[in-house]
Amino acid sequence: MLLFGRSRSRRGLASALIGEIAAVIDGMERFEEVRKLEDMELGAEENLDELCAFALPRFSVYESNAGRLDLFDAAVQQRIAYFFTSAGSLAGHLHALASTKKEATELCKQHAIDAQKEINSLSELGNDLLHDLRKLVSRKQPTTISRA
Repeated sequence: MLLFGRSRSRRGLASALIGEIAAVIDGMERFEEVRKLEDMELGAEENLDELCAFALPRFSVYESNAGRLDLFDAAVQQRIAYFFTSAGSLAGHLHALASTKKEATELCKQHAIDAQKEINSLSELGNDLLHDLRKLVSRKQPTTISRA
């Protein structure tokens, strides 16, 4: 009976984390100024001020269940923690980038390129996590579950 309860708990937590990870990725993709970072190489510095408005939702599921991550194997635990830690620091990095407008143009562009790389990496990690967690939620057809 204990095994059944653990399996159900793992499935429930995985399902909740899927929703939260999808919301974080969606928040990054929907924030128009984040997409404008790609234009920084072309000299679109006028968009920097708007990066201060970037915010992600609170990580309620992760924060309230961090002690239950042991329901997953060690590799998944590590990637979940890394994803939410990185996502949490992303807003600070973008706000710092917005304040670099007064710095040299080349340095500003490099910060924008680094921020875009961080966003892309975070998005890839989130998608990988979604794929792994989906396997725990639905053993029948994990490929049919998507963020869309």
